Amino acid sequence: MSDEEYKPDFDELRRIYRLETKSPKLCKLNPLFYKSLKKFLSEEKNRYVSLMESSFSPSNIKRLENIKKMIITIRDIRIKKCMNMCLMYSRTNDFKDEGLIDFEVDFAKGMLKLIDKQAEQTDLLFGITKESKKEECANLIKLEFLQKIPSFIGSDMKEYGPFEEHQVCELPMDVCEILCAKNLAKKVE
Repeated sequence: MSDEEYKPDFDELRRIYRLETKSPKLCKLNPLFYKSLKKFLSEEKNRYVSLMESSFSPSNIKRLENIKKMIITIRDIRIKKCMNMCLMYSRTNDFKDEGLIDFEVDFAKGMLKLIDKQAEQTDLLFGITKESKKEECANLIKLEFLQKIPSFIGSDMKEYGPFEEHQVCELPMDVCEILCAKNLAKKVE
């Protein structure tokens, strides 16, 4: 189905709802999802009003309520997943906007700016400046993880991870040496 033909219906909405509630990652949506969803919701409201005028039925009320609940739940879950992606990026500098569409990309960029601003203020409390961070970045080593690794605290007292198998990111040299020595990761050129 091409993007121009994309038209969500109740079943498609339920499918997306199930995917979003069961997966820790953002489900891939059609780029026209929100635009088409607005049209679908408008049609459902019109359908609801015309059905209510002809015959009052609890099932008609329930259908519109279910649609609203699913849309709100999908939105809330996607916001949480997006925020988690932003938090992960703030720790690993490995941001991927996979699964984000439409205004969600702008939301993520805004969140990243706020997280960076907060981190900068906190760093100043510890005497960490942008210059010292640049020096630290110069000592980062690119690694590929050989297996799934839970979050851990490095010798610099920063939290790293969790990491997925085959995920690539840059970490401080001392952390890299430990991970490589334990065959949990390998250096990438």
